[in-house]
Amino acid sequence: MAQAKAAPTDDLIQPFHLNGREVRGRIIRMGSVAHAVLTRHSLPPAAASLLGEAMALTAMMASAMKFDGIFTLQAQGDGPAKVLVADYRNGGDLRGYIRLSESFDAVRDTSADGLLGKGVLALTVDREGDHQRYQGTVELEGDNLSSSAEYYFRQSDQLPSLFRLFAGHGPDGNWRVGGLMLQSLPKDPDEDKAQEDWTLAETLAATVKPQELLDPTLSPAELLYRLFHEDGVWLHDATPLRDQCTCSVERITEVVQSFPEDEVRDLAVDSGDVSVDCQFCGRTYRLPLDALIGDSST
Repeated sequence: MAQAKAAPTDDLIQPFHLNGREVRGRIIRMGSVAHAVLTRHSLPPAAASLLGEAMALTAMMASAMKFDGIFTLQAQGDGPAKVLVADYRNGGDLRGYIRLSESFDAVRDTSADGLLGKGVLALTVDREGDHQRYQGTVELEGDNLSSSAEYYFRQSDQLPSLFRLFAGHGPDGNWRVGGLMLQSLPKDPDEDKAQEDWTLAETLAATVKPQELLDPTLSPAELLYRLFHEDGVWLHDATPLRDQCTCSVERITEVVQSFPEDEVRDLAVDSGDVSVDCQFCGRTYRLPLDALIGDSST
């Protein structure tokens, strides 16, 4: 008899809910996907950690929503990390980018916490086939993305939420990222029971350790049982994650064509082509200048 293939435990989002309680959650585990993205731009360790946390947060929040399109997290602050962007396309495509200030070398030994400083966190949903963009913004709260995300849900949905995000190196020296998301569902008419359910779940979830979320030998199911074995946990279908950029010749062309013609001409190199680098995946596109501006003599 052929041996059943083991369920994947890496590069995935595992949704769950607690048995008998109006509490849902997600665990994210990234190995090869995280390493590919975080080593692509030769980032200092603190900046790579922050980008990894942002991708984990983005994927967990986006996968909890039912929509077809792209969910984008963008943070801008006055700290060494000037711009932080991560987006998730439904189905598991994930990418991220961070832009550092020129003075980052002065604080190169800092941790991911506090890199953004004071600023704004924006969450955007672009639905396929819908020309409207839905966006919510909130001030960056606390020293990390977890605090800001919890603050966002308290302000926007009055929804109690807990996030734990960690990035580090595995036994093989490669980058790994793990995260836990927990939310109270506003369905129980008994407010006292709902509060009791949330308090217990939050207390148990807060005990999760960084090494547990990063450990490639500890499956998400085993970790969830370790945290919530008293109630039991229902697991839903996991979503695999992919290091997949959404850039394309068509998208890049559309962006460049939105610039004034004189700026497009200034971008052209000696060959007459316009060279554009994707900030996310590092791919270089060379576009013929005449295809971007057309025949100006007509």
